[in-house]
Amino acid sequence: MAEKQTTEKQSTFKELVLPVIVLVVICLVCSALLAVLNDITAPIIAENTQAETLAAYVSVLPEGTTTDSMTAIDGLTTASVEGAVKTANVKAAASGYSGKDVTVYVAFDAEGAISGISIDGSTQTTGIGSKVSGDSFASGFIGWNGGEVASGSPVDSIAGATYSSNGAFNAINAAIDCYNNEIKGVQ
Repeated sequence: MAEKQTTEKQSTFKELVLPVIVLVVICLVCSALLAVLNDITAPIIAENTQAETLAAYVSVLPEGTTTDSMTAIDGLTTASVEGAVKTANVKAAASGYSGKDVTVYVAFDAEGAISGISIDGSTQTTGIGSKVSGDSFASGFIGWNGGEVASGSPVDSIAGATYSSNGAFNAINAAIDCYNNEIKGVQ
């Protein structure tokens, strides 16, 4: 009888407890591997993100500008602004359609007018909201020095893409606000 109880206890252990222990060990090993992988890739991801941002800044600045001449401005407090460099270039983002960001890179000249702009509407609906990325929309902001932008001032919203257009307007307004309140006169 005692032998039968011992066998039943061993059988219960093998069927119920041992699989739980094995799964817990597997989870711990996988978690440790993911943590190590994250530590290894985090600097590479940050470096690639910085390189993409600098390339976008260069795309809106005058020819001959290089990333070597750019210095990041720290401590910006303007809402929606994600970064800026001392060449008077601001990166900002605002919600477009479905809450997805429309990101803008805006360059300002010495008088505070928009001298270059790049709008990334790739997160918006293809063929409709993504039109905010087009040159016909973005080029309307070049030379603008009239304060806040809105539909019709200096460009009209894209028909059928109100949320995407408003996202672009809000991001550009954040960039203008950042330039006027945090960068102008500090360079």
